Amino acid sequence: MTENDENGGTDAAVRPSRRVWSSRRKRIEGKTQYVRVSMSEMERAKLLRLEAQTGLSPSAILVDAALGTGDPASLQLRKQELAALLELRYLVATAANNMNQVARHQNTTGEMASNGRAVVQEAREVMARIVDVIEELKP
Repeated sequence: MTENDENGGTDAAVRPSRRVWSSRRKRIEGKTQYVRVSMSEMERAKLLRLEAQTGLSPSAILVDAALGTGDPASLQLRKQELAALLELRYLVATAANNMNQVARHQNTTGEMASNGRAVVQEAREVMARIVDVIEELKP
């Protein structure tokens, strides 16, 4: 057993403040129910990182992940994330349409369209942007 395991998963100095959790606990209606969760070491490590980043308890993180939240700030963040994803969807559709036009031209004439290289470069840039947005959205 490691030092982390003996202290419930994290050192007391590293563990974030529980103020956020205590305010959530006050909002719970009815009797509290306890649920035991099994997870791999990698999943536990990710949960520990989320605890450090957010200052939330493991229970609060898991409840929010499973059920969502009514917190206006969280809802606003999710709306922004959705807007970013919709914009990416539009960019992918545009790039795909341009690629199809270039391919159609090349298939009918046998030569590459004058803007063919620019269209391929645009598609690569869109894909790179998608990767960046996905990285930003990762918890």
